[in-house]
Amino acid sequence: MDYLSSFYFSTPEEAVPVPISPSYYSLSTCFIPCAYWGAAMMMSFAVTSGILHLTTSLRGIPLQRIAGYVSQYPFFMIMVYYAHAGTMDMIHEGAKERALMSSASIDTFCCLYIASNIVAALGQIQTESGALLIQLMIHHALSITCFSLGFAFDRFRFWTAFAGCCEMTNLFLVPLFLTKELPHLKEQAWFKLDCTLLWITFVSHRFVLFPCWLWLWFKDQDELAMKDTMHPAEIYLYAGTIAGLLVLSLLWFVQIHRGTVNAWWPDTYVKKGKKGKKA
Repeated sequence: MDYLSSFYFSTPEEAVPVPISPSYYSLSTCFIPCAYWGAAMMMSFAVTSGILHLTTSLRGIPLQRIAGYVSQYPFFMIMVYYAHAGTMDMIHEGAKERALMSSASIDTFCCLYIASNIVAALGQIQTESGALLIQLMIHHALSITCFSLGFAFDRFRFWTAFAGCCEMTNLFLVPLFLTKELPHLKEQAWFKLDCTLLWITFVSHRFVLFPCWLWLWFKDQDELAMKDTMHPAEIYLYAGTIAGLLVLSLLWFVQIHRGTVNAWWPDTYVKKGKKGKKA
């Protein structure tokens, strides 16, 4: 980055020499890694689907959904590792470093995340419909856009890894989705533990993490005074997405809390019309 050295050695009177337009060349640096990860995910899905087809009676959409959950799970674990490793690489650095620098762990996480969203979207187009499909596609579109802009502008990628630590909740959410296709799994002992860990990580990796992300983001922007040189997408989209995720997480947590309570104390929360109680 030619502008990086001048950023560090510029005088207070000089404008911060950062680009205000995205670069296709910078964006293209993520194409090959994303393609590799995407190919690995598709191969994992194909192998998992084949095994399920040969060893179970599952067919059609249920098989596709379960194969998707199982085949993507190892990649979720890898994403969680690199998100946390990348965050630790830069979290203790200064505002300039967090704005303009990245690390191998951060870039690996970003490419993994983009590839995961593309593969998930391709699968969900086949298995979901209606309002849920629209919500999922909006989520994937926003995620891919935000992460791609980090490469296109060649800055602020630390913030994608910091926010990406919230993927920790997927490690416990995916098994929960699996029980929707295979309800008998709820009777197994691990189900209560999984619900409890999902409850805990929602608190730690969303309700604590997102406000911390927003606080540090605005603190760094005030310190760097970069607003005049930032693209509107960087100014509004990044923070707006995190704020939106925080609100959505609060709404989702209502169901997670009720599900966790019901896992330990059945029928505490029941649907309206069942046993005369409200959901």
